Amino acid sequence: METIFSKMLKQLRKDAGFDTAYRFYHDNGGREVLKISYRKYLLIEQGRILPVLERLGIFLFALRIVNKSAEANAFVAAWLKTMAGEENFREIIEPLITAKQDTPGFSPMQKAMKKALDTRKYYLTPEQIEVMFATRDNYLCYLALSNDTGAWTSKEFAARLGLARPRAEKALKALAGAKIVKEVKKNVYKCPLAGAMVEYPHLATLKPGLLKKVRGYDDELVATGAPVWTRSGIIRADETVFRSFFPVMGVNISTAQTYAVTEKTEKSALFMVEGKITKLRGF
Repeated sequence: METIFSKMLKQLRKDAGFDTAYRFYHDNGGREVLKISYRKYLLIEQGRILPVLERLGIFLFALRIVNKSAEANAFVAAWLKTMAGEENFREIIEPLITAKQDTPGFSPMQKAMKKALDTRKYYLTPEQIEVMFATRDNYLCYLALSNDTGAWTSKEFAARLGLARPRAEKALKALAGAKIVKEVKKNVYKCPLAGAMVEYPHLATLKPGLLKKVRGYDDELVATGAPVWTRSGIIRADETVFRSFFPVMGVNISTAQTYAVTEKTEKSALFMVEGKITKLRGF
């Protein structure tokens, strides 16, 4: 029997790019991350049970929803309505909630872009992330192959990246074992993710040591790169309202994917495209 919460959960899961409950559960790390069995997750989607309150934060991470945003508030409100009943919610709980309803959301163009990009998403699992970031060589090989549709021999690939051939072969075999790249024939590799919009697990769900590697390797690559454009500004805003801008900014950053190429051109290069919001201090 469908409930307000189960209906919203299924819709948000599909909006995030997970076509099935199976993909959502397992691509997000399964029991280790969601802290429930697959059977229990199915019961939640079917409206037979509700997740306990402590699990809602994990669900928000898995759905790629910004915490304290309007979308997150609606998700929690759906849980409350289902838990308390619509009438009790309306009469007892809703008067206590002072959520602002006038926060800006996606423009029609941004909604269309988000929908188009979501169809190209590939969600990496926590297990795949562990292999990718096991070594710098693994990560560098992943970055290169995931942005190229060609098939490469380990010798060609090592020469292109400036790696010793044994190091490149070791990294490629590790990535192939995690199904991040595919060995199409002996010592020839191709990446099935090339051209897809790859989504990492939410950083809050990763182990602390792994999270340090994720951030560290990117910082090292950026430090050796050359800035080609930057723009920043300082504004004063209400944090609760401003959080509704975070998903909008996310779509704008993701739009860079529409410029991606998967074959070498005269001036092709790997670029880091970053969106960052820093809270300076309360004022």
